[in-house]
Amino acid sequence: MPRYAYKCSACGGTSTIQHLSTESPEDCPLCKSTSALVKLLTPFHTKPVKDTKAKVGQVTEEFIQDARRELKQQKNELGENT
Repeated sequence: MPRYAYKCSACGGTSTIQHLSTESPEDCPLCKSTSALVKLLTPFHTKPVKDTKAKVGQVTEEFIQDARRELKQQKNELGENT
């Protein structure tokens, strides 16, 4: 469930509230005033993925090495057939 940041226009406090995108909270969790919350724009956060570059780099390096071996083998086969 997403979290949204709100600022209360009555008490000036900010709070993070977890709710569905179709819902909108009306009561300030700090001062309990009604209809005083204003949604704040916040950056989107995700969990960083570790070792992604290392895995991609490793797979790429293995692909390059395999391709080089295959090309070398094909060159040798062509040289024997001539």
